Amino acid sequence: MQTDIELLHSYAEERSEAAFAELVSRQMNLVYSVALRQCGGDTQLAEDVAQRVFTDLARKARQLSRYAVLGGWLYRSAQFAAADVVRAE
Repeated sequence: MQTDIELLHSYAEERSEAAFAELVSRQMNLVYSVALRQCGGDTQLAEDVAQRVFTDLARKARQLSRYAVLGGWLYRSAQFAAADVVRAE
């Protein structure tokens, strides 16, 4: 079983959609739950935040594949994205 960083590296280097899908599947609960708390329980906003976080992850995959722990980045990104979305509302 590949680690999250290995999956991200596969996506970054080989554009493996399967690797990215597996990574999203593993981390969706973390990102969504952080977003849901930050958005005050608004499920639609939380879904928007989760989509934004994973879009950012795909865009920054090459840079982030050098880090050892991806969970911390996802957690903080979800917090920042949720704060932006809530402020915009």
